[in-house]
Amino acid sequence: MNDILAKINDGIGGLTTLVMNLLALGILVEVIYGAGIFGMGVVGNVVALINSIGSSGFVGLLSLVVLLSLFRGKD
Repeated sequence: MNDILAKINDGIGGLTTLVMNLLALGILVEVIYGAGIFGMGVVGNVVALINSIGSSGFVGLLSLVVLLSLFRGKD
């Protein structure tokens, strides 16, 4: 059972790493070329997300801390 959970955890960790790398690539492409990947405005979406977290006050700050702790992992 622990082996299955470890494999699932590794898969989710790999998927998270892939999504973060694609996000960084999308931001880089949009900054360099002025247009997003596949017609998506990555920078605008990230700015909108940050603005929505910022306007939520304490709840936004708490959710940001939780997200950062999830991405940081158990290093």
